Amino acid sequence: MIAWRILAPALVATVFLAGCERPTGDFGRAEPSVLHDRLMPATGELIARWDRREVVSDFNRTDREVALRDRAWALVRAPHSRDWFGATLVELERTRIIPEVDYAFDPKGYYNFLRRDAFVSSETRWSRAIADMRADAGLIDPFWGEARRVREDDALRLRALDQRHGSAPKELQNAYSRIDENARVADWVWRAMRLRVAAYRDAIDRMMVETPSSRRMEAEQAWMDLRDAIGRAEAGMPPLPRRGAGETRPSRYTKSESIDEKVPQK
Repeated sequence: MIAWRILAPALVATVFLAGCERPTGDFGRAEPSVLHDRLMPATGELIARWDRREVVSDFNRTDREVALRDRAWALVRAPHSRDWFGATLVELERTRIIPEVDYAFDPKGYYNFLRRDAFVSSETRWSRAIADMRADAGLIDPFWGEARRVREDDALRLRALDQRHGSAPKELQNAYSRIDENARVADWVWRAMRLRVAAYRDAIDRMMVETPSSRRMEAEQAWMDLRDAIGRAEAGMPPLPRRGAGETRPSRYTKSESIDEKVPQK
């Protein structure tokens, strides 16, 4: 405990001095980075475990769990939204250095970003919004396909625990913590998509006041396609019990919430 209290400030300072935004390569994919793949996650796990008293699993991740987190990051911090979605905050939350802060993100931030960008014409701004909505819609199905597969693996994990006798308390804790962590990843993407839908809705409405365009119907169709893609992806995923992981925020899988509800604000 003493070593952690001494080491944590130094680790966090190193992270901030080195820069927090995750490096990206072709097509917005994350590039390998010792800082972002090892140092920051290790620091975040220490902070989450000892400072915020959150559950943290020591289990190795399955290939599907790794893919789930990569796809989640591509959605939560999509390349086209980097200037308005807070890439640094997303990276700090991804690595658990800070707690969940996305609840406080303002849907109006997207249109504020569009207004600041020096587009050649107002029609280009409409084109950008339409392209962004279509890009998000294209990322939904691959993520939720991976999320369903991870959910199936978690169900197998629970079944194996139920059938096994004499599991050590540490093994039980790690298993339940990993199930909780996987659900948190899906929760985060779900909240991000609710924010994104609200942000695009706000942008369309405000652009029609500031720079009206005949492309509104095209934008409305892109918005509805995104909303429908999220709704379809969430269908067929019944609640998965989260057992024995300690005091945690309930997963949306245990609630009857939908994409049509308002984005939570603080």
